[in-house]
Amino acid sequence: MFSKAQTIVFSKTAGTIEDMCLSVLTQIENTKTILKIAFFGKVQDNGEYLQNIATIRNVVQGYYPADAPLISYIAQETATQRLVAEVTFLTDSSATVERHRNFTLLKKDECAELITGGIIPDDMSESTYGQAGSIFKGIEKMLQSNGFKPSDIYRQWNYIQGITILNDGSQNYQEFNDARSIFYNKCQWDNGYPAATGIGTDAGGVVVEVNAIKSHDKNLPIDNPLQIAAHNYSQNVLDGKVIEELKERTTPKFERARLLGNTIFISGTAAIKGEQSIAAKNAVEQTAETMEIMDKLVSKKNIPTENNGACYDLLRVYVKRKEDIGAVKDYMDTHYSAAQKHYLVADVCRPELLVEIEGIAHI
Repeated sequence: MFSKAQTIVFSKTAGTIEDMCLSVLTQIENTKTILKIAFFGKVQDNGEYLQNIATIRNVVQGYYPADAPLISYIAQETATQRLVAEVTFLTDSSATVERHRNFTLLKKDECAELITGGIIPDDMSESTYGQAGSIFKGIEKMLQSNGFKPSDIYRQWNYIQGITILNDGSQNYQEFNDARSIFYNKCQWDNGYPAATGIGTDAGGVVVEVNAIKSHDKNLPIDNPLQIAAHNYSQNVLDGKVIEELKERTTPKFERARLLGNTIFISGTAAIKGEQSIAAKNAVEQTAETMEIMDKLVSKKNIPTENNGACYDLLRVYVKRKEDIGAVKDYMDTHYSAAQKHYLVADVCRPELLVEIEGIAHI
């Protein structure tokens, strides 16, 4: 695999999107190879989203004229109400980097990795199912043309505008899951599904990012003994009507985490035990329950290889209600002070869930 590092950068100004983007870029260490920058910020509607992402792309291209990194832009309000970025660096000096318009290839010996930026739909007025299907067709073509299969994806991010909204009985998240299932059904998944996050946004339609790898290094799915695998959920916890192309509502196709080399990619995790949401009274209680579940996931006994325990490197915390962020932040800073963290206002895939957390850890 390829060694990488992540850092979180907060805009120091609350000016225009261009000002905030430049504030982020000027803080990024430029002695390392920057692979991707994922920007997060508040957006009112799809028109503003498209304007902002165009501005960000122009600013980044102007700042890095020779080797611009991949870009994602996620319409989620940040705790600071300013632009926040997660920056992914390549720390493997022996790897070669091939940059393309919307993906980057890393190569070393017999190992190859494909990383995308945020892939957005051509038409945000389409249904969630239509947007997702179009995006997955593009991803399939991208993978095939570079010698990858869908089952080579090890990490995926799925951002869904109005994730829990029902349109004539059809739920946006379920429409996305159905489109993903159709895409995934085109190959065998003998080594489990990717680690993944499915989370709500305020605008931007459906946005998808994928990381895929072909390598002989350790690449294993990780189950959580406290949870039923999401791809084995019963119909009881799925919402929305069945589309004509399928016989039933399809399950979310992801693993609770994946171990790649010595890195654990932790999927979006919420206060769910078995397949049922935990009836916690408030966001802080749900945060504590979520981290108990995540701690179990990355515990020494649960990692499917010899190890000396895991430590969190980065935690991305989604909070449904803006007014809960302060209390959630206090809890996380008290109990998980060592990890890099940032906080976003985002709807979660079930109406009763108030918090979702994803992350990266190392063993």
